[in-house]
Amino acid sequence: MQLFNRTFLVACCLLSAFSINAQTYEECIEQGMNYAKEKQLEKAETAFREALKKSPDDFRNALVYANIAHLQEAQGEPMKALESYTLAINILPLNVPILKARGDLYFTLKNYNKAIIDYGNILDVDPNNKEVLQYRAYIYQQRRQYMEAKQDYEKLLTLDPENYEALLGVAILFQNANKPQEALSRLAILMEKYPDKAELYSVRAEIEAEAGHTELAIMDLNKAIQLEPNNTNMILTRGYIHLGEGHKHLAQQDFEKAISLGIPRGQLLEELKKCK
Repeated sequence: MQLFNRTFLVACCLLSAFSINAQTYEECIEQGMNYAKEKQLEKAETAFREALKKSPDDFRNALVYANIAHLQEAQGEPMKALESYTLAINILPLNVPILKARGDLYFTLKNYNKAIIDYGNILDVDPNNKEVLQYRAYIYQQRRQYMEAKQDYEKLLTLDPENYEALLGVAILFQNANKPQEALSRLAILMEKYPDKAELYSVRAEIEAEAGHTELAIMDLNKAIQLEPNNTNMILTRGYIHLGEGHKHLAQQDFEKAISLGIPRGQLLEELKKCK
């Protein structure tokens, strides 16, 4: 699942000046925002931190810490960003954008236990937040909490009946519940609407392979790889199916292709030996 671009959270009210001290604080904020727009991230962070020094007890510092966290993420320092988001949330515990930003970072880091807490707090405040429902349902699915995932997907589909991610999620839930025919029916409906979605063919291939219909699985994987020729997961899946069927030459081709796309050769040494 892909994450989205975030904008800076500093509110326009920070630009209002009521005293010399406040204006100095706000000038630091404005300077930091200008540096950020110019991609001078280190200078931007320095300016924001100077604002914190000017007025350390200002409740608006929650937004300043959030901005610093954005900059740290952009500089490849996710753990520092988490610390900054937490400082922001300590000031404004129910600020949805900041909770969402931290939850999304936890999600990206696959720290699903922490992400689901932030998403739960958001839904307590904003129960119809479709994006958060989608992300939490995905986490529940990964944790095999299928009933909870189903509830979130159903809520999401009530709000947005055509939501692609929710419709696909429900199909996968049926697959996980050992109801392959229902899963296939759901996927068929999606494929009519989205014939160019490679992941739909890949998911159907998994179900077909589990049922022993390897020829159908290969056909679907061929279509998926045609749509996404550099998708290593799909290529490897096809390679393992070829290998299981004794088609060693075809399996070797897939493994070598995956290696050419960045999979370390050492990771596939055993598979390559079996292809000989």
